[in-house]
Amino acid sequence: MRSQRSKLLHACAGAPLIVHAVRAACGLEPDTLQVVVAPGDEAMRAVLAGYPVDFAVQEKPTGTADAVARGIAALDDAAGQLLVVNGDCPGVRTSTLRYFLGSAADAAAAVLAVTPSDRSGYGRLQRDAGGRLTGIVEEADATPEQAAAREVNGGVYSFDLRVLRDLLENTGTGNAQSEHKLTGVFAVLSSRGAEVRAVPYADADEVHGVNSRSQLARAEGLLHRRTLARLMDAGVSVRDPANTYVDVDVSVGADTVLYPGVTLEGDTVVGANCKIRSWVRISNSRLGDDVSVLDGTIIEESSVDSGAILGPYARLRPGSDIGAGAKVGNFVETKATRVGAGSKAGHLSYLGNARIGDNVNIGAGTITCNYDGANKYETVIDDGAFIGSNTALVAPVRIGKNAYVGAGSTIVEDVPDGALGLGRGRQVNKEGWAEKKDSN
Repeated sequence: MRSQRSKLLHACAGAPLIVHAVRAACGLEPDTLQVVVAPGDEAMRAVLAGYPVDFAVQEKPTGTADAVARGIAALDDAAGQLLVVNGDCPGVRTSTLRYFLGSAADAAAAVLAVTPSDRSGYGRLQRDAGGRLTGIVEEADATPEQAAAREVNGGVYSFDLRVLRDLLENTGTGNAQSEHKLTGVFAVLSSRGAEVRAVPYADADEVHGVNSRSQLARAEGLLHRRTLARLMDAGVSVRDPANTYVDVDVSVGADTVLYPGVTLEGDTVVGANCKIRSWVRISNSRLGDDVSVLDGTIIEESSVDSGAILGPYARLRPGSDIGAGAKVGNFVETKATRVGAGSKAGHLSYLGNARIGDNVNIGAGTITCNYDGANKYETVIDDGAFIGSNTALVAPVRIGKNAYVGAGSTIVEDVPDGALGLGRGRQVNKEGWAEKKDSN
């Protein structure tokens, strides 16, 4: 990955790679779920907080067989069917794992077998003349004849736990990486006459692993396509699926339309009958029903009530709360601000650390001066107030109910309910000034 971050912590369609694999396994409701980690890997533990997993520590990265041995050591003398899943396969589904386990239930060992068009990087499945699985050979160790095998290792395994315990220390390191490979167990069991099985599966893309940035992009594309298909099946219109990017945890209501270039990230929820126009990005936010988000708008960690209109080119920074039927228009920026129901900020304004009531009009060019270089202060604008264009509201300040602020004002004191606040210098006209200037 050419990264300082663990591969399994790289995000893929809104969640780290490891989270996708853990979610698929959790769907099986296993008796226990062990995640094998390196010593001191607190980042891995942090991203899996809240999932019903235990952690087994692999002191040294000596191979996949040793990693599985560390996980088994935490199971004491448990028996039963053991499922092993690679942590870098974000596309694998719970339904696939359940099908695989059912097909492998009576085998000493089994592997999910796929036949991708590009076999690069995959271990090859080896069969004898009678079609019996005899082993798995890693690509780096394969002879030309072995590498020609079409079936490859899908990275999902099932083992009889009692059988596997006695074999892991005997896998050997006679391979290109000098590691203890879990795949070596298959040849040992086959040579002993045990039942080893390859379970065919048609969708090779689902179990495609991630070992590079390009493979990460491929996996993310798969998850995006899968998510869009789910949304369209539920009644969402996607105008251009090839250029629409929706993370796996996003929820979108029926009859909403997503236009080309839309990106919906994190745990965003979009209500029904919304219109999300082109080049909009919404992250970890909640939108009610009948919301219109116009082109180029960015919404981050915010809430928008039903019927609101946002943009074009508006920006809702974290903590913005937009009321029902409100409008946050062209090049308006909000941060940690409540805009009440029916209120309007049509264009070219900054509203930070503000509480704006219902049915307030914010004129063009209005700014809340909320930061004095050391601290941030709140601006309060009560219901029905009218703020004229090009106004600076110097917080902390309060504009009363149904009050007016004249255009071009700098307001440094509270304006009472129903009052008109003016805070601007008197205009002075110099007669004949232009003529005198030209004569000089």
